[in-house]
Amino acid sequence: MVVEGNGSQAVVSIKQLNVVMKPIASHTWKRILLTVIIVVAAWLVRLIMFPQMLFFQHVIGSLVLIILIQIVWEIFLAIHKFLDRKIPFSAGLYWRITLQLLIGIMFMLGFIALIVSGLDDYLPFPVTNVTKGMMIVSQVLMSIVINMTFISDHFIKQWKEGILFAERLEKEKAEMKYHHLKNQVNPHFLFNSLTSLDALIKSDPDLASRYVGHMAKVFRYVLEHKENEIVPLKTELEFIGHYLSLQKIRFGDALQIDVHVSDKAKEKGIVMVTLQLLIDNAIKHNEIHLQYPLKLQIAERKDYLLISNNKQPRIVMNSSKQGLLQLIELYAYLTDRALSVEDGPEFFSVQIPLL
Repeated sequence: MVVEGNGSQAVVSIKQLNVVMKPIASHTWKRILLTVIIVVAAWLVRLIMFPQMLFFQHVIGSLVLIILIQIVWEIFLAIHKFLDRKIPFSAGLYWRITLQLLIGIMFMLGFIALIVSGLDDYLPFPVTNVTKGMMIVSQVLMSIVINMTFISDHFIKQWKEGILFAERLEKEKAEMKYHHLKNQVNPHFLFNSLTSLDALIKSDPDLASRYVGHMAKVFRYVLEHKENEIVPLKTELEFIGHYLSLQKIRFGDALQIDVHVSDKAKEKGIVMVTLQLLIDNAIKHNEIHLQYPLKLQIAERKDYLLISNNKQPRIVMNSSKQGLLQLIELYAYLTDRALSVEDGPEFFSVQIPLL
């Protein structure tokens, strides 16, 4: 599957939409669940403590309780939003949580006092000290549960936003490394190409003309795909064909390339200029002579692409190996399958996950 740069922005947008929508759905289900639990628990308590109550009295009591829970929920939600504006969690976490819980508890205690003092004659059960105590405990617990639902949702939302922010930072970091890699490749490649071109113009003008043609196609590829992180392997191999033609003009038979990739694998994706970086790395770190040719192989290995070369080390003064390290980090961001490097005594190989 090939994923282009704009696709990652779409993924982030979808995630941002989910962050907005999920708390709404979460509130709804929590509200329904809390209502069901309280109504069922209250029904069971009434059955045990007041067996003389009739069925229709239980039904009416449950309907009143459902309405009460919805009213309390909306009131507590309004208080939560008001406190968010006046005393946000960032201003004092423990103070804010304590204040919100205390306001809820005081509200419910006042509500119970109203019921006991003014509505006790209408209740289908006697109001005793035991029932008063049970009402106080149940209403205080309901207040704490509802408020903690709002408080926990706030922190869950903050946590999700933190994850999205971290993902955006990783994305931007990977893009910066990718563009840094391309910026490293282009001047280095251009310098080598112009040096070779200068020598060819003097010795073989016709070959120099072919060389310029391949150079133009290489830079056209970079310009056409400069906004894409990932390109089809088929496209990358076509680009590498022109790039290798330039190198063959430079080194002749001292550079040997063997490519074995199926049509199916060519439909998969690869980070742009990956192959150029690895081939350039092999040329940079190895001696290339007709007697001891540098042999490059590009081969398919299931869902991976293997790039290998025989080792004929030469001393390189200015080599930080940052290009390869940044490529490893970039693939680690794009896929769970790792880019692996094997540096053996006779061969050097890099196995790239196809995307």
